[in-house]
Amino acid sequence: MNKYIKTIALSMAMLCLGAGAAGAAQFSDAGSGKDLNAAQLAQRLQKYDIVFFGEFHDQGEIHQSEIDLLQAMHKLKGAKLALSMEMFEADNQDKLDKFLAGALSEEDFLATARPWPNYRTDYAPLVNFAKEKKMPVVAANVPRFLAAHVAKNNASTEGIAEQYLQWLPKHTYAPEGAYKDKFYAQMNSPEAPMKMPPARLAAVYAAQCLKDDKMAESIAAFADAHQNMQILHINGCFHSDAHLGTAQKLEALRPELKVAVITPLERKQKGEKPAGDFVVWFDRK
Repeated sequence: MNKYIKTIALSMAMLCLGAGAAGAAQFSDAGSGKDLNAAQLAQRLQKYDIVFFGEFHDQGEIHQSEIDLLQAMHKLKGAKLALSMEMFEADNQDKLDKFLAGALSEEDFLATARPWPNYRTDYAPLVNFAKEKKMPVVAANVPRFLAAHVAKNNASTEGIAEQYLQWLPKHTYAPEGAYKDKFYAQMNSPEAPMKMPPARLAAVYAAQCLKDDKMAESIAAFADAHQNMQILHINGCFHSDAHLGTAQKLEALRPELKVAVITPLERKQKGEKPAGDFVVWFDRK
């Protein structure tokens, strides 16, 4: 990975990073403000088809709340629950399926499926629980090398080898409006690793939207093939806060699906308006 692609990766990662965390997470209803434990939230979520759980990727307290909620939802839904994850890419769905079925060892799975660096600590509990319960897991994301190609080549997919085209979303678009405004503001913030010229920033935004489109299409395709199954999708909160990003794309693809968004907020942010239907509260170190 060259210096430019590393910078792009860092820029996009900062959308969903925080600092360390400690303590036990709790949930609340964004409308009423009522505190909820995982079991109570799972009950509230029964009326939704798709649940987006937005996280900060480096927050251990939030990761613990994800497994708590997954377990609570499974108690209610059983075989009618599926897990979907930003952290796995569509071209590795077969490897993920084989691991879940016990046909591929964890060692071989991790050696070939491009797991995130924090997989063992933060995402393995989710995947292993799914494996134990024979729960489907959707490798929802676009392969990262394709997103990097779009970011590097001024939002163009030209030059991508034919064998990789199948992993691109069927349709992709980079909308104007709230999501773009939020993305540009984040990338132009003082914390951004580098300032980008307008053309580069537009390309990075296109790569972000490429991920949103692919994840939305992956979730929609699974929902089409598995009627009456509830799907819990785990992604960085930037992809789903305020029903933007992936959530917005999915709602456009399948307006009949009922979608809920869980957004993270620090406990010291009590009183701020949440960017979701439910909140997971946490403390930074």
